[in-house]
Amino acid sequence: MKVKNLSRTAVVSALMLAATLSARAWDGTGHMLVAQVAYDRLNDKAKARVSELAAKIQKDGVPYNAVNIACWADDIKARDADTPFRGHFRVWHYIDVGCAPGDPDVLANPPTLSNTNGNVVVALSHCVDLIKTKQTDALVPDESVALALVMHFVGDIHQPLHTTGRYDPATHKQDDAGGNGVTLANLADTQWPNLHTFWDEAYRRYYENGEVKAMPRLSEADAPGSPELKEWMKRLDLNVPEKLDTHFDVKKWVLEGHEIACTQVYGTLGEPYGAKDIKLKEEYVKQGTRTARHQLVVAGYRLAALLNDLYGK
Repeated sequence: MKVKNLSRTAVVSALMLAATLSARAWDGTGHMLVAQVAYDRLNDKAKARVSELAAKIQKDGVPYNAVNIACWADDIKARDADTPFRGHFRVWHYIDVGCAPGDPDVLANPPTLSNTNGNVVVALSHCVDLIKTKQTDALVPDESVALALVMHFVGDIHQPLHTTGRYDPATHKQDDAGGNGVTLANLADTQWPNLHTFWDEAYRRYYENGEVKAMPRLSEADAPGSPELKEWMKRLDLNVPEKLDTHFDVKKWVLEGHEIACTQVYGTLGEPYGAKDIKLKEEYVKQGTRTARHQLVVAGYRLAALLNDLYGK
């Protein structure tokens, strides 16, 4: 689920509050795929440390593993989550960079982090710094939490609508909540038919008889290298460009996703700001699926490079 800043909350509550309470980036399966791509590229020392730290956090009495720990930051959003972190870090998952001149420069003047304030640029950088310096603080009190957040946020910023919101062109003040306020008329298999949900799940969405349907999710209990994860990995093109820059650069990664959001997510949608009950076209869905799967793999490669740097030396 996602809870936005004041302007975002206002627009979403007026449009579709329920959507904000469930939207993720990616969904649990997507985050596990990012983690699995990364896990397969970790050296032995990094694998061991990530597995050790993940197991220190539990869900319903069961320890996390090196893949499903990437879901923890969303798991704690549940109202019935049995954790002292319940509801924390909600605004740490995204940043709303606008596409048009005159939109707010949200990359300037970084916000102060708290349990209810911040953005993914500041939060991810902060968690990486804590691990590098072997420190903790009141917000991130141990290394396991820092790792769980890093693994989740690296995935988040490669989902284009966790980097971007489309602002009202008349005022440049109110945005569409990263697509949460853009309702869709043909998104099946969900309680929250909006553009953000489509992009959270675009890697497993397909077009059939006018509807945008979804392939089944994985179980979040799957361990690294499970048969189910291996089957899903076959659907991904793991041959990323040789020149892919995996150097840790949060702003660069955000702006890459932002470019995709402006040119493809919104740019090929064919609908203006404020449009409702849009029917996604078949080609839009196909292109979205390809782009989303590519972004999962890129995120996994970059997460692997980061974890090897943090733990593999």
